[in-house]
Formats: sequence, structure tokens, C-alpha cells
Amino acid sequence: MTKKVLFIGGGTGGHIYPLRNLVDELIKNKAQVEVVVADQKLDREIIKENFADLTVHYFKTGKIRRYLSLQNFLDISLIIKSFFTARDLLKRVNPDVIFFKGGFVGFPFLIAAKFLINFHGQIFSHESDISPGFLTKLATKYSDETFHSFGQNPKPLFYTPLSKEKSPEHSNRIKKLLFFGGSQGAQFINDLFTNCHDKILKDYQVTLVTGPGKKISLNHPNLQQYELLSVEKLAQEIKTSDLVVARAGANSLFEIIAAKKPSIIIPLPSVARNHQLKNAMFFKKKGLCSVLEQKDANPNTLLDLITETMNDEKIKKSLDSSNIRNSAAEIAQKILS
Repeated sequence: MTKKVLFIGGGTGGHIYPLRNLVDELIKNKAQVEVVVADQKLDREIIKENFADLTVHYFKTGKIRRYLSLQNFLDISLIIKSFFTARDLLKRVNPDVIFFKGGFVGFPFLIAAKFLINFHGQIFSHESDISPGFLTKLATKYSDETFHSFGQNPKPLFYTPLSKEKSPEHSNRIKKLLFFGGSQGAQFINDLFTNCHDKILKDYQVTLVTGPGKKISLNHPNLQQYELLSVEKLAQEIKTSDLVVARAGANSLFEIIAAKKPSIIIPLPSVARNHQLKNAMFFKKKGLCSVLEQKDANPNTLLDLITETMNDEKIKKSLDSSNIRNSAAEIAQKILS
């Protein structure tokens, strides 16, 4: 019997990008797959670049902010309405399995599945960060199984290129740096690079992924910039770089370290539970990356750390001996069984 799986996640790239390998594993095993994401510009652009082959539902709902905001009161009626919209969508799609990846877009579907239609299929969820949020804890309560990237029996889910070829050796070429800040944290990374671009571009080739609508006004023969890259193209950029400067979203961290690339990780301080710093420090303690806190990040500290990390033999040795692997195939088999 063919299983129909409905993936639900959105609001940030970290709730959507990691699904690509898992979707491919399920399709390879003849499953039917549909996806629900938030009805917003970022989600639409990510879907266009990475999931154009799937049936996708763009879902509008409000959001409960864990701080005092007038918008919380304005969103109440939209959230209540979204419970019934989610109910109708679940009835129409009629999935055998619901898989929650994160983001508030999943909340109405969880309520609808458990309290409005008495969903009898399986429910799975996945938490990428070391510190789970409220919605993950709620989804865990009602899931048949929740997978975690950290902790005991970790099952990280991130994008892995299908090609197993080794990165080409470039001993005689100029070293290459990759800067990317994800969706929420891109602007600071862009500004930090811009403020010392002259010194960096003198010695390195740079690929800068700026985020949608944030391209910088700078032309230089050693600079390539993109507003957004597909997961496949971003993975290729990581693979061909000598050093990566990025935020500490769990998916980015796992992908960088699985590719065995030295990195400077700048956690986004405004995220809930300061989970990005916790993610980054987990890997720093294992000697797998350098960490630069945003409050300490300026052109001088960045330039010094680029040189230090590039020449750090302990990091290179730790990366060479690391054995991080994507659990997409294992999670797919759990879903299908």
C-alpha cells in the first residue's frame, strides 16, 4: 500500500531545507508526498528553488509571540480560524502520516489532527536544535516518535549532496570563503563582510549568500553573491570552500561539519532560548569549529579569526575524524514501516 506523507514546516529555511533528502528517500520508496509551508515570501522562494516537483500548500496563520505584543491580540482570530482551515486541508489531503518539522505553521495542524478530526494515522516530528522549543515539546506529546539531532540516539536531518565525490584539491589557487547568514540572520553577516571586504577580497575569493532582497552594492572580481541558493547549490558551495562563515542554525552546522569544512560560527543572539549559541558551543567543545559571538564580532576580530581558523590544525584533525551522517534514510524507513 502506498503511503501518503504530509510534511508541515515553515517560517525559516531551517524548517524547510532539511526535508529535501527525506522527501527524496520517501519518493524513491514509492510514497506520495505533499508539503505545507507558511504563506510568506521566504517560504515561497525556498519552495520554488527546492520543491517545485511537489504538491505544496501555502498556509496562512497568526503567531503567538512569547513577548508582549499587540500583534498577539490581533492574531487570535486568525489563529482560531486557521484550526478549521487546517482541519479542512487534512480532510482533503487525507494523509497516512503527518511529519512536523517546526515553525508555528504546524500548530493549527496539530490541534486539528488531535482534536478536530481524530486523526488515526501516524504523527512524527523532528527537532534540529539542542534546545527544543514549546511547539516541539507539544508536538512530541502527540507524536508517535520525535527525532532529535542532539542528545541520546541522535538523528540529525540536514541536506546531503547525493554525489560522494571528494572536494577537488586546489593547492595552487586562491583560497575561497563562503559567507551565509540564513534567513533571519543574514543582514549582520552581510554588514560584517561589507565593513572589511577590501581586506578579505585582497586575499580570498568570496561567495556571499545575502538573503532575499539584501544584495549588497559591491562589484569585485573575487566576489560572487547570490540572494538565495537551492540546497543543492549551497551544498556545492560549502564543498568547494576552504572556510565557511555562518550562523548557528543546526542544519547549517551539521551540513558544514559533515562536509569537513573549517568554519567560523556567529550565533544569532535574538533567537528563542539562545539555542544557536548552545548549538555552536556543542560543536566548539568537540573542536569542530570556531565561535565568534555577535557582541564581539567586528572587522578586526573576524579577520584575525579567519587566519587563525584557516591555520588551525586541531580543527582540521577533529573534522577529519568526525563521523556525522544524515539520518534521512533511517527516518524514511521508520515512516514507511
